[in-house]
Amino acid sequence: MKTITFSLTLAFFAAQSPAVSVDGTVCRMNRSVDRLIISSDNGPRVRVALGHSVPIQYRSHTYDRADLRPGDRVHVDGDRGESVGLRARQFAVTMRVDDALVDSIFRSHRMMTGRFAVREAKTEFFSLHLPSEHYVRVDAKSAYGPNGRVRVGSLKPGDLLEVRGTWMSKNLLQASSINVITDHEPSFCVTEARRGEVSGETSAREADEQKFLDKSEN
Repeated sequence: MKTITFSLTLAFFAAQSPAVSVDGTVCRMNRSVDRLIISSDNGPRVRVALGHSVPIQYRSHTYDRADLRPGDRVHVDGDRGESVGLRARQFAVTMRVDDALVDSIFRSHRMMTGRFAVREAKTEFFSLHLPSEHYVRVDAKSAYGPNGRVRVGSLKPGDLLEVRGTWMSKNLLQASSINVITDHEPSFCVTEARRGEVSGETSAREADEQKFLDKSEN
C-alpha cells in the first residue's frame, strides 16, 4: 500500500510541475515578439509564449526582445501550457544569427535589418529600430519591394524589415528597397518542419502556427 501511495504522490507532483527546457533555433515570431516558433534540437517544433514580464538574457546581460531574429539560437525554460506548447519562465539567446550591431553603429553596409518603429505623421519617412536601442531615420519616398512600390502606410509596428539604400547623413538612410521579412522563415527551418509530412499536413500546420502567432501575450 505504501508503494502504491508513494507512486501516486510522485505522479501527482509530476503532473503539477511540467517543467521543460528547450534548446533550439528561432524560426518564426510575431511582431510583438511574445510568441515564437522554435525548432527544437531534440524534437518537433515548439510554440513558445514569451510574456513581456519575462526578461531575455544574452551573455548574462539583459537583451532587447526586438533584437531577436529568425535563426538565433536560444535556450528556454518553461512550463507546458494548454493553449501553447511552452510558457517561458526564462529565455536566453545563446548565439545571434549575425552581428547587425556593428552595421548599426559604424554604418558599414548599405543594407540594414531592423523593426519598423514609427511613421513621421503622414509622410514617407519612418524610424527603423536597430539592435541595442539604436534608431535611424529612413526616407522611403523612392523605395520598392518584391511587389513594387512600398508605402510606409502599409507597414506595421514591429515589422521586421531589410532596408537597402544610401546614407545621406549620419542618421538618414535614403531607401531604394524595403523587403518586409516579418513572416519569413530560414530555409533550414522550413526543410526540417516539412520532413516526413504528407500532402495536406504542411498547409494545415502552417495555418495553425499562423493562428498562434496572430495572437499576443499583452
